[in-house]
Amino acid sequence: MTHPSPIHDRSPLPLAQKAGPILPRAESSGEVTFAGFVFAAGDPPRSGGLYVLTRRIGEYLYPVLIGEAEDMAGALEQAHCDEPTLAAGLADGAFWMARENPRQRNHILRDLVGKYDPPLNIEFRKGRAAPEIAALATDRAPALLTGEAELGAEPVVVSEADLRLLVRAFYDEALKDPLIGPVFARNVADWDHHFDIVQNFWSRALLGTTRYTGSPFTPHLSLNLKPEFFDRWIELFKTMAERHLQPAAARVAIARVEHMSVCFQAGLFPPKMPVEETTA
Repeated sequence: MTHPSPIHDRSPLPLAQKAGPILPRAESSGEVTFAGFVFAAGDPPRSGGLYVLTRRIGEYLYPVLIGEAEDMAGALEQAHCDEPTLAAGLADGAFWMARENPRQRNHILRDLVGKYDPPLNIEFRKGRAAPEIAALATDRAPALLTGEAELGAEPVVVSEADLRLLVRAFYDEALKDPLIGPVFARNVADWDHHFDIVQNFWSRALLGTTRYTGSPFTPHLSLNLKPEFFDRWIELFKTMAERHLQPAAARVAIARVEHMSVCFQAGLFPPKMPVEETTA
């Protein structure tokens, strides 16, 4: 006879559910519930309503994009054309709910976006996207990522020259480090190109430029990283940022790296579901 173990009944929630609404389980069929609203599975019809694009991570479905439209199917087609993340196949589940009243749709949209903070939504956001999904989709609400709201109104003063110095100083130290140095040494073939990519990333993060358009998570999937690597990465980066950036810029950059660490680890090391115990 098989009984669910007490551990199974109290299984840890994914990070997004510790302080937020419950996510639907990936094995749900026919319909799912997001924050009390029931959505049907499958491609939406050409009628008014709301749609949710999700990504399965572990046993749960995470909203990547939530929208409303007079023509749900048309809006979804346009979203796939306009958003590189979706065009690359990030979203792997679509759900819809018919609602002809535009005012009602907008009210529900505000509620859902405010609760789930999908990375591809900008309006109605209240916080950062869940780390599990933010690791996969570049968040389109940069003000929520930089930590400026939390770190005060002190202006962030930084230049491209500062960022260039920071990037090179960090890698000078990182390559000497016995823990993470070998990871960089065996995976970076063209250092000038790598420096440009990393500086473009920080230019987007701190200066709002658009030279960097990719996802920083994807290149790290095949590197066999371990949690302790991220602790050392943050430690080294914090030292270099405080040494080479002005205080306000350093605080924002360090907050960004700490958030990235959480996101990367959530994507690389998803929580394992506990195994049921079997008793005779």
